[in-house]
Amino acid sequence: MRLKAFIVVLLLCRTVVFADEPSKTVTLSETTPAAQKTIQAQVGNGTIGAIHETTADGENVYDVDLTAKDSTDKDFSVADDGTLLSVEVGASGIPAPAQTMEKTLVGDGDLQSIDKNLDDIDINYDIEWTARDGRDKNATISGDGTLLSVEVSTNEIPTAVKSNISGRMNGGKLGSIDENFDDTGTNFDVEITSANGSKNSFTVAMDGTLSSEEINPARIPPAAMRTIKDRIGEGKILRIDKSFIKQDGVMPYEVEGRKDGKPFDFSVGPRGRFLGMDD
Repeated sequence: MRLKAFIVVLLLCRTVVFADEPSKTVTLSETTPAAQKTIQAQVGNGTIGAIHETTADGENVYDVDLTAKDSTDKDFSVADDGTLLSVEVGASGIPAPAQTMEKTLVGDGDLQSIDKNLDDIDINYDIEWTARDGRDKNATISGDGTLLSVEVSTNEIPTAVKSNISGRMNGGKLGSIDENFDDTGTNFDVEITSANGSKNSFTVAMDGTLSSEEINPARIPPAAMRTIKDRIGEGKILRIDKSFIKQDGVMPYEVEGRKDGKPFDFSVGPRGRFLGMDD
């Protein structure tokens, strides 16, 4: 087993057990050398503002405020390995079909920001706005204007989904609910902060059944973990979910990772069988 992969797994174990640390402001010199290189390339002739460091999905992320040469303000996000995760863009900077969906979502609300996500297989856009009733809303859309997900409240989800979430609260605090739309149908990504401060993330189907949940690597069978480590190699494990939907006759472990600066997502069976890369 490679030492680097082992360290990554230990860090992931810690991230799953404990809640993400709050954001803190850092200087450029306090970021990693790889992140500094990316930040400086993005800033160019502009001026760096505040840099906020957060922990998300097993890695440190730097959110950087930038004033461009033309005096416009925007921000971008960089992972500690130097991967550029997202860049803020204007409404005119996204494809026409995405602009149409953005206008439909925001309506007569107030658009706050659009982030172009680069750390995914396909580029998509996070839209944040304030609705007419004062609620802060966010959604993710693809370049062709397809609505991929939208944050919803407990009043906007089916009773069966609400019951599942309530049964898993155990005195914790609800963080967010995102309604997802994909080829397999609609489901809901839920985040809960438990009473002891740990984060619990899981996905619920429309009928209220549990589809998957984020899992601590310590709970993964050794054979499956060996395959995961072999596949990720010198890359980085960001998250592992236990799926309760069968794939090739088994309930797989779905790994979200990054390798050579690109998404590296795959599935592994409980006995260590590699089930393929995610498209």
